[in-house]
Amino acid sequence: MMPAVKLVNTIPLFPLHGTILLPGSVLPLHIFESRYRQMVEHVLDNEDLLIGIIQPTAQDSEKLCKIGCAGKIEQSQQLPKGNYLIQLHGESRFQIVEELETDTPYRKARVEYSSFPHDTECSNLSKDADLLYQNFREYSERNKLKIEWEKIEDIPANYLVNLLSMNLDFSGIEKQTLLESPDLDSRLDDLISLMEMSSPNEVLADFSPNFLN
Repeated sequence: MMPAVKLVNTIPLFPLHGTILLPGSVLPLHIFESRYRQMVEHVLDNEDLLIGIIQPTAQDSEKLCKIGCAGKIEQSQQLPKGNYLIQLHGESRFQIVEELETDTPYRKARVEYSSFPHDTECSNLSKDADLLYQNFREYSERNKLKIEWEKIEDIPANYLVNLLSMNLDFSGIEKQTLLESPDLDSRLDDLISLMEMSSPNEVLADFSPNFLN
């Protein structure tokens, strides 16, 4: 069993519009900006540190949403030009208490996790997941997604809810709604509603999350 991760209350922030991390899920990232390369190096040198993935309230806005998700670097690779490929494992959602003044080029905040006491536990759906698979098939057909269904069918429903929430082509506001869903059953309901309301995309897309390859 993996040791429990300490949820530290001061974390560096990595604002990403249109991107969320969910507890128990994995987010691969290519880190190329100098300030965030410094952030990754600092976190790698301090094994207790986490990175806070959080959305700006709008694209190109400095203002941040109040709720994000803290992730632990579980894999990292430095590339020849100094960039990093990292894989973050979502540990718990957090709420920003205050953003801190800092001498680092990246932002930091004091955060609290008490609003999300069950995020570090393995969550299972109590609802029938058949509607999830049915709606995802319909969504995929409307949006002309190329799906390897044999791989999708092997994914447990509780993981699939988070996988689709993170990877489908929803707006930043819609993804924030999924992040802030109180629990997995609520997120399933919100995800199904968003898939049902979605308009077809004109561009043919692949849905092949990193760990399905």
